[in-house]
Amino acid sequence: MTRILVVEDENFLAMELTWIVEDAGYSVVGPERSVAETSKMLAWNKVDLALLDINIGGEMVFPVSKMLDTLGVPFVFITSNSALVPAEYRHRPLMTKPFRPQALLALILRVLAERAEPLGTPEPSPTGDRPG
Repeated sequence: MTRILVVEDENFLAMELTWIVEDAGYSVVGPERSVAETSKMLAWNKVDLALLDINIGGEMVFPVSKMLDTLGVPFVFITSNSALVPAEYRHRPLMTKPFRPQALLALILRVLAERAEPLGTPEPSPTGDRPG
């Protein structure tokens, strides 16, 4: 089962994210409420995707995003202030608060699908045959 890490310090939003993810059939890890808690959790648990509130408890989540990059785990930033995203992460998936659950699930599906695509695999032709 796909394991999705939720990093969110606001209790109501953390629970809402958990319900959305679980209702879609994924397993939730967390919610974690600080960079330190999340770092400890990642040292011992495998996750397939992370949903990261950018500002958790007054600290920026970017040490966690660097850790996830090192582990090869994709992530989605969730924020009400997209100006907080540094230039190095502006190409990463972003969901702006408030969000629609359907939009978040569509983004999760897209990110997971992109991760699942094998690198260097030729695209099938319209007839379904692989080139070569």
